[in-house]
Amino acid sequence: MLLWLLAGQATAMESVQVQLRWQHQFQFAGYYVAKEFGYYADAGLDVTLLENGPGQPSSITAVALGQAQFGVANTGVLTAFARGEPVMAVASIFQHSPMAWVVRADSGIHNLHDLVGKTLMSQQPREQVAELLSPFVLEAIPLESMTWVPSRFNIDALVNGEVDAFAGYLSNEPYVLSRRGVPFVTISPRTYGVDFYGDLLITNSQLARDNPELIKRFRDASLKGWRTALENIDGTARLIKAQYAPQKSLDQLRFEGEVIREMVMPDLVTIGHMNLGRWSRILELHQQLGLIPPQASLDGFLFQPKVQAPSSPVWSWLAAALGLALLIAILVIYQFMRLNNRLSREIGKRQEIEKELRSQAYTDPLTGTGNRRALMEVGHQRFASAVREDRPLSLVMVDVDHFKRINDSYGHDVGDLVLRHLGDLLHQAVRSSDFVGRLGGEEFALLLPDSGLEAAMATARRLKSRMVQKPFELNPHESIAISISAGVVSRQGADSCFEQMLSRADQLLYDAKAAGRDQICRESCVSCPLPKLPNDPKVRPFPDLGDRQKS
Repeated sequence: MLLWLLAGQATAMESVQVQLRWQHQFQFAGYYVAKEFGYYADAGLDVTLLENGPGQPSSITAVALGQAQFGVANTGVLTAFARGEPVMAVASIFQHSPMAWVVRADSGIHNLHDLVGKTLMSQQPREQVAELLSPFVLEAIPLESMTWVPSRFNIDALVNGEVDAFAGYLSNEPYVLSRRGVPFVTISPRTYGVDFYGDLLITNSQLARDNPELIKRFRDASLKGWRTALENIDGTARLIKAQYAPQKSLDQLRFEGEVIREMVMPDLVTIGHMNLGRWSRILELHQQLGLIPPQASLDGFLFQPKVQAPSSPVWSWLAAALGLALLIAILVIYQFMRLNNRLSREIGKRQEIEKELRSQAYTDPLTGTGNRRALMEVGHQRFASAVREDRPLSLVMVDVDHFKRINDSYGHDVGDLVLRHLGDLLHQAVRSSDFVGRLGGEEFALLLPDSGLEAAMATARRLKSRMVQKPFELNPHESIAISISAGVVSRQGADSCFEQMLSRADQLLYDAKAAGRDQICRESCVSCPLPKLPNDPKVRPFPDLGDRQKS
């Protein structure tokens, strides 16, 4: 009889196959723990975990074709879904993707702009590295400006100098390079505002429609495995080495575990959580890359099991009782809410006033840029950060040429409008991470983090190009062409404070004016003529105003 019962229990287990993204490592720890600790068995599941590797079909393909009920994939699954493949996301294990560009520390590469003209090694097709490509789009860096080679999944190509950047995992390549004594730098998409989900649990959408209960049982058991795995990284590392990845050292597995814990964020976010708004942003970035058509949507992409309410009369009475209790609770707190609302409104008004006062304290009221106080505070912060992380920082000081003549010839009201126009052009010429501030009068400063001297020069030239393209429009028939002088500096090892950068930039600005104005003077004290003004009869250049002709 006992044998018969055990046989019946064995036949009740449902066989499930899971296609992993890669070879066995801590990246899939939660699934190992769920299997070895019996969480899957408790859910009535007999789970087989399938390794993957170079040259093998992706986990997305395996799930779409029904070769595996579940898979582990990155956000490339969204591209497959948009193509009509029967795949969907069940849970996001990593709240942050661990993918990043890895470069040698001696390469002189510190940011995305430094990669222009370089050779980059990454996975193919591009949908597999969308989180690494999106920052280039946001920074207006053409992908064609770099040479791309398919990944061999071996960091030797970077170490030997075959490529300048390697698309890697923060949980893998940094450990390997550190052990080999190769200094390196990582460039994360999050630095540029791109924050994709990492490893996703995916399934076949038809299977989810036919058997949502299976999906839910596997998901819940897997998430329980992940919680257990991250609560004891050392024990999990030992399990993985003993049962799945004997070729890896315990030290490496522990390193992977600590990094992955940072990606999962179990202390802050429920493991598996997915946000629809964040997925909408990920979809938008895929569309900007041309990987997904503009009309695509997220409808049907996220697994959301429908819960059927019990039909028993007992449950109906219970629901009615709960509804009545809720109504009574609402009536009880109604009076309290009325009294509390007035206080809340007063607090809200005070907060708005405080916010406005703070904005006024740090914003130049005429141009909308930061004022001198804001520039100095941000400058000190960015300088300290650049020193601490050994990253580049540049400063561009800009001054309007012959501004007094504009005031004398057109009046101070027009002069104010010219400064406001320049403030708008300054904001258009810089990145969202840069800072624009007005030092006083007609003098402005651009603070450019993660930008070397050449990048800062490019920003100054871009500003001048915008000024040429958009002169100040005095009226529909007459415009004033404004020229500027600029001093450009970059942080040096000898700099001990932000004021030293400011002082050098101010001296270079003086040199640019002494060289005849309409110049950029850079750190090497080389005077660089700016682009010439367009030959437009409606545009009146300074300083030769003459009499104001009308068209």
